[in-house]
Amino acid sequence: MIDITKIIETNKEYVKQHPELPKAGLTSHPTKKLGIVTCMDTRLVGMLEEALGFNRGEIIVIKTAGNSVTQPIDNIVQSLLVATYGMEIEDVLIIGHENCGMIDFSATTFMESMKAKGISEDAIRMIEPGLIDWMDRFHISEDNVIYTVNFLRHHPLFPKGMGFYGGMMDPDTGEFRYIEI
Repeated sequence: MIDITKIIETNKEYVKQHPELPKAGLTSHPTKKLGIVTCMDTRLVGMLEEALGFNRGEIIVIKTAGNSVTQPIDNIVQSLLVATYGMEIEDVLIIGHENCGMIDFSATTFMESMKAKGISEDAIRMIEPGLIDWMDRFHISEDNVIYTVNFLRHHPLFPKGMGFYGGMMDPDTGEFRYIEI
């Protein structure tokens, strides 16, 4: 369980140590006009942006399990549409990473884990097709990046000429490798 008191105390100290932040003049619009979709893996937290040379206010980062986009209008696509039409991004970079934990999951084991934690079979059946499409398609991180870039490039709601790119990051070293797609 989290220690919310510790989080609040840490935040108060952070705010006290950074009185310059309100004067930074940042807005919700990324100055580099770039959106990044990447994995929620803990090893990327605090590293990805710095390893690629981005600072606060320059990019939008959307994190999701396995950096996957699987549905025409899921939360990731919705966020990218807001970033495109509301925050004026022009490019999207999909970043996968080596040793992604999603490789170890299958829809079957995931559903078994849900049952073991008390989720009803009716609730699981309701999401089973989506779980199978998402989890059982993910076997190789780089292939998932390629799939996601192609999925977004051909998505009818993004403007023609919008850039979609892909790459892989090593979560241990921070090394980024561009994937020509």
